[in-house]
Amino acid sequence: MRKSLVLNIILLVLTFVGNAVLPVHAGISLRVLTFNIRIISDSDGKNNWYYRCNDVVAFCRDIHPDVIGMQEATVPQRKFVMDCLSEYECIGQGRDGGQNGEHCPVFYRKDRFILEKSGTFWLSETPDRVSVGWDAAARRIVCWTILRDRQSGERLLFANTHFDHKGETARTQSSLLAKKRLTEYAQGLPIIVTGDFNASPQSECYAYMLSSPGTVPLGDAWNEARTRIGPVGTYHGWAKVASSESSRGDFIFTSHDINVLRFVNDDYTRRPRMLSDHNPLYTDIELP
Repeated sequence: MRKSLVLNIILLVLTFVGNAVLPVHAGISLRVLTFNIRIISDSDGKNNWYYRCNDVVAFCRDIHPDVIGMQEATVPQRKFVMDCLSEYECIGQGRDGGQNGEHCPVFYRKDRFILEKSGTFWLSETPDRVSVGWDAAARRIVCWTILRDRQSGERLLFANTHFDHKGETARTQSSLLAKKRLTEYAQGLPIIVTGDFNASPQSECYAYMLSSPGTVPLGDAWNEARTRIGPVGTYHGWAKVASSESSRGDFIFTSHDINVLRFVNDDYTRRPRMLSDHNPLYTDIELP
């Protein structure tokens, strides 16, 4: 009787311990930041880059994203961020080729990811060479990469871009081209696209980023998120509160196999100063 009772207790404990250590797959957690940091411009006065650069990198350290997509990063800005955030690797070339012109760099944590592939293409009729597309006012690019998580082996495609601010045809055609190419590069991998698209959610450009013929459907992470924090708008021009849907031109798009947990539109209310004329956006996601 006593031996039987002891044996039952031992079996019960072993069962409990065994269940406790069974792995539960809840996806691979990832924090993604998109941030138009605003070029260096004397016209910005007290908001010039050299007054706010330390606050920009302090913000990045504060939220500690795994991957960052930046827009409007000139060579001095990119170098400053790289020097300050040495725990990140930075990839991507300038829109005028090599190190020339504004960059759309991708920063990723070196301790978290291994770089498998990367590249840049131009948003134009000749995407494999330095060029201006359609009715765009400037050259525009997409910087893309395939990253592999060092621990889990999980792979994903991450892309960052900045669409033209004037050419409506260019924005529409850019969304079609970007979706087509990224779908080809991903080959079934989860996709994350960050950027300043200079287009509202009511635009044709936005609609094609979500769904266009022959490409992987994407979701707007702001809409997909279980929890949303901050205003709707993303551009405030230094003086305005970015509260309206029409001022929402920065996005994080994700393929539907990604679970979007939280989305934050940081409107600087908890910061000592405005860091840019755009709000930085970051999201916490789970890869499949």
